Amino acid sequence: MVPSRQGPHIPVGGDVRATVIAGDLTMRSSRLFRPALPLNLTCMAYWQHTPEGLADRLGEIADLFVASRNAFFDSADRFHWNPAPESPAAQSAAELPSPDLAVSTPRGETGHRLVAEVVQTYLLTASGHLGGLASLYGSGEVIFSAPALIRSTIENCAHAVWVLGEDTDDSPENRLARAYLEELVSAEEAKKNAGRMRDKAHPSYVSANRYYKALKAEILERFPGTTPASLGGSPRTLIGQSLPNLEAAVEWMYELTKIYGGTIDGRTATGIYGYLSNMTHPTLYPARQRREWTSDPATGHPVAHLRVDLGSAENEARAALAAFYNALTYTTSYFGWPTTVVDALTTTIEDSMPTFFV
Repeated sequence: MVPSRQGPHIPVGGDVRATVIAGDLTMRSSRLFRPALPLNLTCMAYWQHTPEGLADRLGEIADLFVASRNAFFDSADRFHWNPAPESPAAQSAAELPSPDLAVSTPRGETGHRLVAEVVQTYLLTASGHLGGLASLYGSGEVIFSAPALIRSTIENCAHAVWVLGEDTDDSPENRLARAYLEELVSAEEAKKNAGRMRDKAHPSYVSANRYYKALKAEILERFPGTTPASLGGSPRTLIGQSLPNLEAAVEWMYELTKIYGGTIDGRTATGIYGYLSNMTHPTLYPARQRREWTSDPATGHPVAHLRVDLGSAENEARAALAAFYNALTYTTSYFGWPTTVVDALTTTIEDSMPTFFV
């Protein structure tokens, strides 16, 4: 992370010289990259300083994002989300048949297939963010845009792992409850936003509201004794399983990985997550940390320098890569798949980041 350092504010009404120092941000042609800024572009308010070797290293990190995304698709293509014999997923399949006989009118996946569908959807989303990060790192756009995707990658991975649970001996019924809680909040958000974008007579809201009501009825049928109050409470709870908020899910995931040898505990993780959130939402200090003001010796005008800190850019990339790697590894273990894909990804990451697993 970038060390905390506040720079001076731009003087109100100050005349900032508009010049760009172009770094070599053009990478190998095998990737999709933005060309370097032209030297004669003279209508910008900032200089950008890029350390020597930055372009090549960011390109290598971009390759790791692509390799991680590809590992997700390779796993899906090889194993089709089917449980291997004697795996925790196989136990879930035995105890949670799909279609679920306890659901009279299913509105989608039920039983163990619902658990798998929720997990794969979150990992699919995270893998898509890794693809976006590959484009950003490959083009050198790592100052402001990347943290938003890194944050979302970590969030999606945390929720995928939370659905699977911290113990392979966890009750399949508890996993199903956690998957339903994720489904419920998703359906509620879809209904709420459809109603805000359109009036409640619009087909998009009618459809979303119908789905939400059907899902809620399905949950109440599937888990007798559950009340609408517990499903709508804070936190939402189903047979003792409580849906964590975004930060709590991230903290929980890092505490879990700490048990298995991770180097970051939950408290530190909330600090990292908080910083990434500040980079995502309007917060002043992160941008000021990445900006330095100097005075033009010829005119005395203030000139702002945006500095790309390679160490910070790599540490932020590691956060996304580690979250995705851990989630994919955890999913592979749950389904009992051969570790071929994960092993290949491990080698690729170690070759580029030798201290990644230390």
